[in-house]
Amino acid sequence: MLSICIPVYNFDIRSLVADLHVQAEKQSIPFEILIFDDASEDEFIFLNREIASLTHVRWMELPTNIGRSRIRNQLAEMAQFDNLLFLDCDSKVVGSDFIENYIKEIHPSNLVICGGRTHEAQPPDETLYLRWWYGKNREEKSAKDRSLFPNRSFLSNNFLIQKKLLLEIRFEEKLSGYGHEDSLFGYELKKRGIKIFHIDNPLAHIGLEPSQVFLKKTEEGIKNLYYIMNNLPEYASMADDVRLMKVFKKLNRFGMSKLLAVWFSYRKKHLQGKILGPKPDLKSFDFYKLGFLCALSQNKIPD
Repeated sequence: MLSICIPVYNFDIRSLVADLHVQAEKQSIPFEILIFDDASEDEFIFLNREIASLTHVRWMELPTNIGRSRIRNQLAEMAQFDNLLFLDCDSKVVGSDFIENYIKEIHPSNLVICGGRTHEAQPPDETLYLRWWYGKNREEKSAKDRSLFPNRSFLSNNFLIQKKLLLEIRFEEKLSGYGHEDSLFGYELKKRGIKIFHIDNPLAHIGLEPSQVFLKKTEEGIKNLYYIMNNLPEYASMADDVRLMKVFKKLNRFGMSKLLAVWFSYRKKHLQGKILGPKPDLKSFDFYKLGFLCALSQNKIPD
């Protein structure tokens, strides 16, 4: 019936798995919780080994880190049931009916179901504020809002998919590091005419990174986007679903990306100050991402 698939890297997942286990058992369905640890640090491996004692839990420790896309593909290959529920490890269950809500929506016409993401109501301390503020304003959307652009709104932190479909599409393993594997997967579903069904069944994102780390991961994501643009020509029309790519292509068409790359070299530190301060300016963050992409295209990323 249901394989709950969780890739893990450097996070304590004991509470998450315990909550999922209780809910799944209450549904009286065949299920498994399949967990792959992607070569975490020892302290997290030792903590998380506790979950292996739970019934229906399959725990595996990978000797080397294989990355976000490949580990999801391997989880799908190892899963024994037809319905795969993929969850990010840095999540918290916020509803006692989380598993039930997905079970109710399993239907041949719902090939992919997304539950959404939420965040804690209480703001974190200043060092983590940027990631929380970005999530609250850019990622936390109702099912109604996500359904306006169903494939563009795809997030891999919390979704259910048929095993056969995932193994046909697969996450793109050529992408390294962090970012935009979601965009690519959502677009691939769109190309195949598969509409994502959105429901209000969120998980809370509790694995907030320090602001400097989040900014660096954002840069990694832009590098992945640039790789897609230049090395995967079959995704040329993906710009319609990724706003950053769409704006960049328009600027490039009019020869303005070079000018913006020069502008970014002078304004990078100023923008960082507005992004990393106590009140992060998300408009400045948008300009930072666009400037970084333009600089990347000119091979002129400033220090």
